[in-house]
Amino acid sequence: MNFKEKYPDFAPIEAHIRRARAERSVAIAVALSEVVMGVSRFLKRFALAAGSGLSVERDRRAIEADAFLKRSVPRY
Repeated sequence: MNFKEKYPDFAPIEAHIRRARAERSVAIAVALSEVVMGVSRFLKRFALAAGSGLSVERDRRAIEADAFLKRSVPRY
């Protein structure tokens, strides 16, 4: 596997990277960017799940507080 296949985003500046002997830096930068993107995806999913959980809990409490709704909602 060559550099152009492994890091296609950096193919145009491959000669500069090789002259500076910065291949390891490119690998570290790519790995760090993948970690940062993974953490951001996790936080977005967590916030979405927490938000939907809060609305369900709010609905549950409203049903418990209202006697009419409590009778009309079937228990499973």
